[in-house]
Amino acid sequence: MLSCLPSDEAVLDTYRGPDGVFANAHRGSLVIDLSTVYPTTSQELSRLGSENGVEVLDVTISGSTPAAKNGLLTLFGGGTKERFDAAESIFRVIAKKYFYLGPSGSGATMKLVVNTLLGIGMQAIAEAVALGEKAGLDRNRLLDVLSQTAVVAPAHVGKLQRAMKRDYSPQFPIRLMNKDFGLILDLASTVGARMPATGAAFEINARQSDEGAEQDFSAVILQMEDVRI
Repeated sequence: MLSCLPSDEAVLDTYRGPDGVFANAHRGSLVIDLSTVYPTTSQELSRLGSENGVEVLDVTISGSTPAAKNGLLTLFGGGTKERFDAAESIFRVIAKKYFYLGPSGSGATMKLVVNTLLGIGMQAIAEAVALGEKAGLDRNRLLDVLSQTAVVAPAHVGKLQRAMKRDYSPQFPIRLMNKDFGLILDLASTVGARMPATGAAFEINARQSDEGAEQDFSAVILQMEDVRI
C-alpha cells in the first residue's frame, strides 16, 4: 500500500486504531508512506506496523506536479534496506532517482533537509527579484536572465518562468511549504541546529500563506515585491 497524506495527524489517524489500515492489513504486507512528516512520526508508524506484522518504509518525495506527471520524482527512503530494494520496481514507475538513506525516519529527515534548501532558495530568489526591480531593471528581463544563470537551482527555474506570467497557481502549495518549514524548525530545535536563515524564510512564507489564497510557494516573490522600507 502507498499513501501520501498532508500532515502527521492524517498519517497516524489513517493507520492506527481499530478502523485503521494496520488493524485490517494482512500480515507480511508492505506500506510505503510518501508523506512529508516529522521523522518520529515515521518511526512511530514503523513501530505500529511491526506490532501488526506489517513492514513500513518512509519514502519521501522531492518534485512538484509536473515531475510527478512525467515520472521524474526523486525519492528518499528509510526503513530496512532489504524491503527498500524489493520495492524498486514500484519506485522506477514514479521516480527518476531514488535513494536509500538508512533506518526508519531517515527518508523523512532527508526530505526536510532538501526542503530547507527549496524554501530558503525561493526566498533568496524573491529578495533578489525585488532588489533588481526596485533598482530599475525590467521585471521580465530580470526574471528571464535569472532563470538562465548557474546560481538558480533547476527546481526554481520554472518558478521564474511562471512568475513572468504572474502565474502563482499551486504546483507546490505555499501552505505545505509553510507546514514543512514548521517541521524543519522543530527538528532543528530537537537536534540543536541553528537555522537563522530558515527562520527568516519561514516568517515571510507564513505571511504570504496567511493571505488566504491557494498559491504556489513561489508567491513569496509577491510578498517581497510589496515590501517598502
